[in-house]
Amino acid sequence: MSYEPLSSDFYSYGSLLTAREQEALAALRAWLERDVQPIVNDHWERAEFPMEVVKPLADLGVLSFAWDETAPFENSAVFRGFVALELARVDPSVGTFVGVQNGLATGSIAVAGSEEQRREWIPKLASGEVVGAFGLTEPLSGSDSARGLQTTARREGDAWVLNGAKRWIGNATFSDITIIWAKDEGDGQVKGFIVPTSTPGYAATKIEGKISLRIVQNADITLTDVRVPESLRLQNANSFRDTAARAAPDPRRGSPGRRSAPRSAPTRPPSGTRRNASSSASPSARTSSSRTCS
Repeated sequence: MSYEPLSSDFYSYGSLLTAREQEALAALRAWLERDVQPIVNDHWERAEFPMEVVKPLADLGVLSFAWDETAPFENSAVFRGFVALELARVDPSVGTFVGVQNGLATGSIAVAGSEEQRREWIPKLASGEVVGAFGLTEPLSGSDSARGLQTTARREGDAWVLNGAKRWIGNATFSDITIIWAKDEGDGQVKGFIVPTSTPGYAATKIEGKISLRIVQNADITLTDVRVPESLRLQNANSFRDTAARAAPDPRRGSPGRRSAPRSAPTRPPSGTRRNASSSASPSARTSSSRTCS
């Protein structure tokens, strides 16, 4: 299966991809156009997420490429950007699912989890066995995690008790785990927790009446005396500043949380630019945007 450059790749960045990367993109594009594009408008009308796409996304490696534990082949940040582009050009809601599952939920564990947490959770999330969500945004303070976070965490022996609320949390109506960010009552610092959604006191309610990205399942989450063991606290997320520093991209490594050095892109666009400005977006996809995920 050959890779055809997109007409919107004006600077021919696709030429930076290896043959293996181009092959993976061609397979992804073929599946998206064959199996996803025909169904997304119906799911948009019904405001439902097509759960049947999760396993193919995992099988194609979309949920695995970024992580040392699961990457099927060595790949670059440029390639992973093209993966996001291919998803969004057919349906931005499916792209948002991947962004939450892979970037926010798995990314939090990759950045702030211990080695044991990485080994346990990253393969499960990459295979689609576990679906993740990311709970930062709150009803009153938005995503002001530095000062405005109102969800609290209280240490009780070998467990933590979480109380509070989150809003606009993507994937949260069907996630198996949600990464919850809460302020430690003891030291006032923001900490992260891997919260199984079956935990007593955890409740997620779908936000209805959305106009855009209707396929994305956003939820209000309430946490009422939710107990999680210390083993599910992200062991390297000990403050907002600490976590933000870990999450900052390292130009030598590419993605935050990725420990091997990917190929670097050139410092300027390659010569031989494309002049065809025609759109490459799927004509049947609905492409409006909104607050969707965190």
